[in-house]
Amino acid sequence: MIRWIAILSLLQLVAFWKILGRMGYPPWLAIMASIPLVNLIVLYYVALTPWPRERALEPPRTDGNGPDAQF
Repeated sequence: MIRWIAILSLLQLVAFWKILGRMGYPPWLAIMASIPLVNLIVLYYVALTPWPRERALEPPRTDGNGPDAQF
């Protein structure tokens, strides 16, 4: 029984490692996500903050003083 828990924990660790890396977060958060109760904090942090990957894709904001100003 303990062997299966260890195998499933490793599979979860690998999945979290890949997913968090693609989202732009440091993959070592996957280790934190495998600790009970800490995983809830990591889950809420990932769910409620803007992802670093999304921030990189946003167009730069202009303040209206540049050549792209609309009248």
